[in-house]
Amino acid sequence: MLREKYLPGLHWFIRFCLILLAAAVLWITVAFLIPKILPVSTISNTSKYGIIFRNEKWEGEIKIIGDIWALPGTTVAISPGTKISVIREGDVFNLDWLPWHLRRGQNTEKDWMGVKNGEFFWDERHKISMYFAKVFALGTKEQPIIVEADKSCPETKVEFNVISVKSGIISSVKMSNYRKLSIGDKITVRDSQFRNIGECAICVACSGPSIINNIFENASREYILVKGGSPRISDNLFMASEGKGIVIAPDVFGSPTIYHNNFEMPGKIALEFLNGGEKRGAVVSFNDFAGGSTIKIPCDSKAKFIQNQIKGVIQLAHSGNCVGSLTLGPNYWQSLDRAAILKEKIVDKEPQFEILLPSVLGSSPSGAGHR
Repeated sequence: MLREKYLPGLHWFIRFCLILLAAAVLWITVAFLIPKILPVSTISNTSKYGIIFRNEKWEGEIKIIGDIWALPGTTVAISPGTKISVIREGDVFNLDWLPWHLRRGQNTEKDWMGVKNGEFFWDERHKISMYFAKVFALGTKEQPIIVEADKSCPETKVEFNVISVKSGIISSVKMSNYRKLSIGDKITVRDSQFRNIGECAICVACSGPSIINNIFENASREYILVKGGSPRISDNLFMASEGKGIVIAPDVFGSPTIYHNNFEMPGKIALEFLNGGEKRGAVVSFNDFAGGSTIKIPCDSKAKFIQNQIKGVIQLAHSGNCVGSLTLGPNYWQSLDRAAILKEKIVDKEPQFEILLPSVLGSSPSGAGHR
């Protein structure tokens, strides 16, 4: 009796498992095996959109007229001197139908679904996004790779939405007028220029990429946003901007390494930690923070500030329950007077909280800033 009762249900479970197994095998075959079998396709002086099923080589002038989504096993190699032009309006192959991404126009009300007041909505029916698995964009100083909108409007700034790259190398690339560049773990971004960005020039989430020797110019929000990751950020130049320099939410395990950067951001927040309480903490060393710039950290941050040239101020984030102490240094503050440093260089400190300066440098650290 029991066998007759449960046998039909067991048959359905086995069938369901077989269907899942067949779907998984099909996905692995299409996404990973077929790109290895098919020859590399050369894309040159043409329009491009759609799903990428095989490895591709881009060269010449490529006009992006619709969303792009590359299968996980594919690689796109972009030759030196390639110009990638993204149309400003008229996405012919939209792949993003999230209702809040379809909204159009400027947000004139309170922040809504990640879009702040004054910013433009995603408008995915008309704006383009590109999602790549692995990219080797290897430009040169003489022949950089250009990624830009075919037309730009100073009013909107954001002419296309997301560029997502999981792994690879982005080198000697000039990129402008986009919402955000999201990168994965196994990727290096170097020797490139990023300008006129809507959200984050580079977004890092729970990964540890390398961001080396780049120039950042004008972002509405921030140049680099790190959420829970441990990237290596070195030898970059962060220029004056509407927004902030580097914003870090380390969560529990994030521990970025930030060294040998120049923050030329007077009147702006050059570096901000959104939360403390992390296990290890970031290491911030041999950076040059320009006069008038601000470093904003919570009182329970475990970030270590060592051998920096700090011409601006450090602002303690208000938490209402700051107790204990935070050690800073050794750093160069343009003064050897500890009392003056604590009064003029450390602002918004709560009365019960103590800042410790075990040593103060008498001159700028050798090698501070971009090398």
